[in-house]
Amino acid sequence: MGFTFDIILNTEQPFIVELDTKSQLQTLTGDIVLQLDSPEKFKVAKVDIHGHIGVALNIDTKPVIVHERLVGSTFDLIAANDTEGHGTIRVPESGTQYLPFRIDLPHPDVLPPTLINKLDTHYIDWKYEIHATLQRDSIFSSTRIVKHDLILRRPIPTTVGASEDQSSTPLLTASTDLPKQFRCKVTIPSRISLNQEKLRATVDMKARHKSFMIKEIDIAVVQTEDINYTTKRGHPNVENAQEPGASCTVKGSRLVSSIKKVENEDFDLDFGRKKPLELDIRLDNFQLIPSEHSLDWLNISHIVRFTVYFMDVNLPPNTLEMPLIVDHEGVSAETITSLKSGAEARAATEAGAEAEAAGVTTTVKNKSVTRRLIDSLDIFGSRSGSGSDSHSDRESTPEAD
Repeated sequence: MGFTFDIILNTEQPFIVELDTKSQLQTLTGDIVLQLDSPEKFKVAKVDIHGHIGVALNIDTKPVIVHERLVGSTFDLIAANDTEGHGTIRVPESGTQYLPFRIDLPHPDVLPPTLINKLDTHYIDWKYEIHATLQRDSIFSSTRIVKHDLILRRPIPTTVGASEDQSSTPLLTASTDLPKQFRCKVTIPSRISLNQEKLRATVDMKARHKSFMIKEIDIAVVQTEDINYTTKRGHPNVENAQEPGASCTVKGSRLVSSIKKVENEDFDLDFGRKKPLELDIRLDNFQLIPSEHSLDWLNISHIVRFTVYFMDVNLPPNTLEMPLIVDHEGVSAETITSLKSGAEARAATEAGAEAEAAGVTTTVKNKSVTRRLIDSLDIFGSRSGSGSDSHSDRESTPEAD
């Protein structure tokens, strides 16, 4: 006799929750799906949401890493279903059975959102997990835990006039005009979506004097990360952080696209004037993460940086920077599966080995197909089922995976 179980959520995409910023209380619903060889009785049946954050504090020459719990929420299925007061829940039939649950989420304003793309730094990271815990009502029964990474997405405000059709996305134009010297105009979409392969920029230029002849141009997308996180609890074993309020401050930037470069190979004074240049910039979807301006301690911004270099080496380059919004649109479950296929295969192999050793099957199929779409991010993360906020020191990145 035995049983296996898994979690399914009533969400549009598996294990991806769209946060509702207009609601003070948001409830996540789903089922624990059981495969039973025979009727069972459980004395522990609960669902938990865990959120953890790991930060490197700016208190010494060598950053000290501390770990805190962002959020914790529990739904006890025994308390919700034990109408007879026995402290147990009975599943009277074998086969595939469903135990429904409802669990509250904190307000989005207090949660940093997550996606498969993550803030890839050595200074700060966070993750959310949903756990299901079952224990049979017998003396020698062990506690079993199934967990999945949980992605929480906060909606990004829509630009006025924007739509899902990229061709109708509002355009943004920036220009430089130096009388009798040089002018240029750059036009880009005002927003892009994760999983978009490229961004197209249109460039119109004119050298008004031969001394301002253009040598080459380049353009790229830059992601800026400004973080000022302060600890919410004391850490007795960390110097200068025994009391809450120690800070982790990070101000960094990175390229999140290829650098598109075009040279004036013909030494043409009319380079970029008679025929505007159309430049396709390849986006790096492993590094690119959504814009974030809703939290007081986390600010993620994006700019398109365009630079003109002149033949005269004594002339400084001319640079234009244009803001860009990166949103969540276009990220499907299939895309996430594709992005993490290598890591997912390893996770499946590990799970299969553990199941074989235990003599049980760990995967449960739901009404259609229940799949684990993502493996553990392991950003200062723990694979244990204890629910503690312990973290490892290894950082897993999409590139490493």
